[in-house]
Amino acid sequence: MRTGLPTGVLLICASVLLAGPLIGQESGVIELQALHPLAADEAVEIQLVTGPLPRGARLEVMTEQGELLGTVRSLGIPNAPRGETATIPVPRAALVEGRLRLRMQIVQSGAAARPPQPSEIRQVNLVTVPASR
Repeated sequence: MRTGLPTGVLLICASVLLAGPLIGQESGVIELQALHPLAADEAVEIQLVTGPLPRGARLEVMTEQGELLGTVRSLGIPNAPRGETATIPVPRAALVEGRLRLRMQIVQSGAAARPPQPSEIRQVNLVTVPASR
């Protein structure tokens, strides 16, 4: 039995407000660092909050190598000030030495995929959850 912090949601990386500071200017890569090695009964998830996304657009979240982890679509009123909150499971193999390197892009019909603007990504967290979740 574990003691200490609840395993339901244990923050293992600092919250990234407006994600801009972690996005490499040239590479477009966001790196999240785990604060401790994962236990056998733990899994990792990305929790993110978007800002308003363009009408019909989706945010794709991928590993640095291009493996698609998940997508976020606006479910509300297009261009409303409220964004969306999403949880995306992360395969253990995507972590390298406790780090997760991500690429994100906005995809819209009829337009080339592009990196998200700072206002389109409000927060990105890496959290541990029970593996049986």
